[in-house]
Amino acid sequence: MPTFNVTRTNHTGITVSNIETSLAFFKDVLGFKATEIFHHKGEMVENLTGVPGAEVKLGFVDMPGHRLELLEYITQDDRKVSDLRNCDPGAFHLALEVDDIDAAVEAVKPSGFVPYSEPQMVPNGNCNVYLRHPDGITIEFQITATQ
Repeated sequence: MPTFNVTRTNHTGITVSNIETSLAFFKDVLGFKATEIFHHKGEMVENLTGVPGAEVKLGFVDMPGHRLELLEYITQDDRKVSDLRNCDPGAFHLALEVDDIDAAVEAVKPSGFVPYSEPQMVPNGNCNVYLRHPDGITIEFQITATQ
């Protein structure tokens, strides 16, 4: 048993290639509130992230019941886009419940998201679809069977 208690979830962080574009997507396309962009650099950021010379711009997206942190590292020229498959350890996806899955898919396509397939009915009665962005981010839209 742990000797401490987790008191709540604070946020989930995702590294993106362009903070302005990514914040605009979550705000303008998905309708969430976004904070201003913050800029951090120096020894504290290097120590915290384990990235030598780290300089980062970041902003937060307030979602129903959760907060998302988006980070853009601006000093590393050797950054690479994650090519993890959904089955690879470390891969993740952001699942969002929607009221119209087809409309949601069409709304995010202009931002670069590409669906893996048409929406699928899953055994619990939900309808789900995974979409991937060129940054390597996967979003899942879901309509729950109880809607």
